[in-house]
Parts: sequence; C-alpha cells; structure tokens
Amino acid sequence: MLTVTEVLALAVMERNAPTVVAGEAHLSMPVRWAHTSDMTFPIQAPQPERLILTTGAGIPDDRPRIDKLFETLSQTGASGVVILLGPRYSEPLPRSLLRAAERNQIPLVSLQPPGYLDSIAEAVNRIIFDRQLDLLLTSDRVHRLFTELAVEGASPWEIVREIARTTGRPVVLENLAHQMLAYDPAHQDPSHLLASWEEQSRRVTTVGRAGHDPTYGWLTAIVGARGKDWGRLILLPVRPRSTPSSPMDAEASSEFCSLVLQRGTEALALNQLIGFSDGYTERQTHAELLKGIITHSLTAREVALRAGAMGLPLERTSLVGIALRLRNPHRVSKTDIHALEELAVSALQRDHVPALTASLGNGVVGILVALNHKGDAAASLDEISSRLHNMARESFPDRLSGKNATGSEVIIAVGSPAGSIREARHTLSAALQTVGVALQADSSGHAKHSPLYFRPRDLRLTGLLRLLQDDSRIQSYIENEIGPLLEYDARHGTRLTWVLACYLDNGRNKTAAADAAHISRPSLYDRLERIERILRVDLNDPHSCLSLQVAIQAMDVVRQQGTS
Repeated sequence: MLTVTEVLALAVMERNAPTVVAGEAHLSMPVRWAHTSDMTFPIQAPQPERLILTTGAGIPDDRPRIDKLFETLSQTGASGVVILLGPRYSEPLPRSLLRAAERNQIPLVSLQPPGYLDSIAEAVNRIIFDRQLDLLLTSDRVHRLFTELAVEGASPWEIVREIARTTGRPVVLENLAHQMLAYDPAHQDPSHLLASWEEQSRRVTTVGRAGHDPTYGWLTAIVGARGKDWGRLILLPVRPRSTPSSPMDAEASSEFCSLVLQRGTEALALNQLIGFSDGYTERQTHAELLKGIITHSLTAREVALRAGAMGLPLERTSLVGIALRLRNPHRVSKTDIHALEELAVSALQRDHVPALTASLGNGVVGILVALNHKGDAAASLDEISSRLHNMARESFPDRLSGKNATGSEVIIAVGSPAGSIREARHTLSAALQTVGVALQADSSGHAKHSPLYFRPRDLRLTGLLRLLQDDSRIQSYIENEIGPLLEYDARHGTRLTWVLACYLDNGRNKTAAADAAHISRPSLYDRLERIERILRVDLNDPHSCLSLQVAIQAMDVVRQQGTS
C-alpha cells in the first residue's frame, strides 16, 4: 500500500510541485484510495485511508468549523488533504487551516496550478490498483511456494533458506529463549549475524504477533499453531543497507518482505504440526548440524557459530561422538526411534550436558556431547551411558528382545574424544560405525558381553570385517581361501567348513574341536585330512590356519549381511 510520501513522489503529482505545509510528521499514513471532494461543511465522512484532493471550495471560513472539519477527517482515518491552489486559495494557505491540520495530525499539501484533480485522482488510483493486483498475484505465488515446502516435509532450514532466497535478506528462526534454530545469511558474513545472537535478539521487541522495529530494521513474526507459540521468525536488514531507487521501491520491498515473512511463518507452523512434537524443529536443526559435520558440508566456523547461537558452546571443550540403536532392529518402528531420540535428549538435559542430538536415519540416534576438557571424559561417559540404559529399561522394558547383560534395549557406541570441531567428524563417524558393527554382533549372538558402551577397539577383527563387508576384495579373499571347501559341502551335503571352524575356534585343540563338533576324534582326524586335500593346505601351519580363520569369520559377516 502506498503512503502519502510515495503518492507525492508520483510523476502525476510532481508536475504540480506539491508542498507539504502541515502534518509533515505523518506523511507515512497509508493511502488506500484517492478521491476528489469540495469538502463542503458538514463534510460527509470519508472511508479510512483516503487521500482527499480538493480546490477547497467548500471549506468554511471560520475557525471553529475548520477545526470541526479536520477533527472529523482525523476521526475517520483520512490519509491527508491536497489543495489545488487558484480557485479558492493562493499561497500562503490560511493559518487556521495549517493549525487545524497540524493539531489533528493530518498531512496538508498544496499543489500549484494548473491541474485537473479528477485526472490526478484517476492516475493515482490506477497505480494503487496495479500495485494491489501485483501484490495479490505475488501473495498467491508465495503462498503456493511455502505451502508446497511444508506439505513436502521441508525442514525449517530449507524453509528459512527459501525465505532468504526470495527476499534477499538474512533470516533467523529462534525459539522462545532467543536461541537460534535455523538461519540463512543471504550471502553475508554469518559472524555479524550470529555473534552474541541472544543478546542482539533480546534488544528487539515488537508489538503484536508481527511487527517492525524501525531502530534496527527487523521484521519479526511469532511462529506457532493451535494457540501454542514456539518461536520467532526474523527478517534482518541487508548490511550495508542498500538505498532503494525510489520511495516506492522501498515500500514495495517492505510489503513484499512482510508478505514472505507471513507465508514463511505459516509454513513453519504447518511443518511443526506435521512433526507432532514440541521439539521437532529443534531436533531437525540438530540433525542439520550433525550431518553437516559428518559430510563436511559445514565448516568448523559455521558449526561453532550456529551451535553458539543455539546456546551450545562447542569450542574449548572435549567433543565425543555417541551413537544409539535399539536391539532387534527389524522390530523397531518410527515411534520407537522417536522415543529413543527423546530419551537421549532427556538424559543429557538431566545431567546438564550440552549436546547436539538427533535421529540420523537407519534407526540411529547420533549425539555430539561437549565435555569439560579438564574433566574425566571416561567417568562422564560412564555416567551418561548408565543413565541412558536406566531410562531405556523404563521406556523399553524387554519388549524388543530378550534379557541381555545390561538389561537395556539400547546399544551405545562412542568415538574417541576430539579436541576441536574440525576433528568432530572422526569421533562421530567412529561412533556410527561402531554401533552398526556392535548391533550386528549382538544380533548374531557373537557378542560375548554387552558393556555400558562399545568403543572402536572393542570390536577387534570382527569389527574390521564388518566395516569392509561390502568390499569386493573381501569376497574375493573368502573365495580364494575356502571357496573349494564351500563348493564341496554344497555338492556332497557335508559340513566340512563348520568342522574347520570348530577346529580353528578351539585353538587347533583336536579334543575340544571334536566335542564342539559332536563327533569322535577319529572322525575329526578323517575330516581334517579331507579338508587339507580339498584346500591343499597344511593345518599344522599357523599362518595357513590364521588365513583360513579370517576367511571363515568374513564369510559369517557377509552371510549375516545378506540375511539382514
């Protein structure tokens, strides 16, 4: 919507050299329509936000009626009065007019003759109509854009990114505690945007659910739905501030930005409703950061700035990656994974441990905890893991699998502590790899015990083989070492490969191997001789036995992967 200032800047007005003679402080009044009137007293009250163009022919001469006239205009919300000089008035306008306009906060403007007020009003209204039509079409386009984003499940980061792209201005989504949830700097230096974010944000308050702070140039809107607010969306000015080519450009930009902000707020509210969780947006933000660390899509500086703006200091701490999975993954639902994620958040909050926590897909909940670098990391991890297991026993009381050593349904893996954000990727990746291997070992029954948490070094050779199970060279190794024996068993219905495994697993102790295979010692001797002939190896050679044992373990890993 145009303002009085912008109407006066139109070419059709400038031809008559408009001069503001009163009410200059109120030129920002919006103009919804312009119409001509002779302003005969008593005046018929105009509709709000109308700019009155007049020759002043009907304006009374006495001061009381002039005051009453402008008081009526003020009460009905008139935008201003424009008087064409010549027919009734010449310069200067009567002081009674100026005082009445100033007292009632109505802009009063004089136009130089000659001029045709009907033509001026028609030109102004044509521009207003065109602007309103453009805004209506833009509103429809923007509404469809952000509705599609929300319905398609776009994350808050994606919605914020689209707002920044559409407006060309930096955007921040924060929670009610003024901690950043998502942002896009719109190609500006994020350090200016996020440095001491909470302090910056608390300085800016606006009235109502949406508003503008003229001091800082912020456009803000409260985000929420169903009567429950959870955040604030902020559109910041461009640094350095760009100068609009004309006042109309500035007004159009402000209207457009307000429109985009409103539609973005609606999309975020819908996004939260689809998520069905109070912490849904925050979890998505944590997931963005964790994935950015793992994939190197975010620099260490960006991670530090974003986390710091969320109230999570990651610098000058000891960072440890933790990965959680539920046992018996084939029976784990999305609800279970969400419950595990909430359990982890609750456990860390109880211990007041700053951490990024989010579901990373494939049933894994990833955590990056920031521990005091002067403290005992092992003791802290023991305490965190114990709490996670205790809470898991309450949340998942043996409903996914049978009893196990910890009595918990959760498998926990941790990486080695990292001294900086740059090294955080290694501790997270190690935890994610370790929890996957530990889960496979647990599912196969090969795990001898279930500790509080698994570390990469706990997995030994089996862990290495599980990490390399998709490598074609491992498969070739299996075929080269025991392929002939596997083919023999397949053709003759024998179990020589299993007998060889019993022999090697028992340290080549033939008595123990015979007991494990449930056969007599002579039968064992006969089968071992057959194995030596088929594979053309000497089973008394330690190096040959080691190679065969690795091949058999690799085969078990590959077969289990194929089954799962």
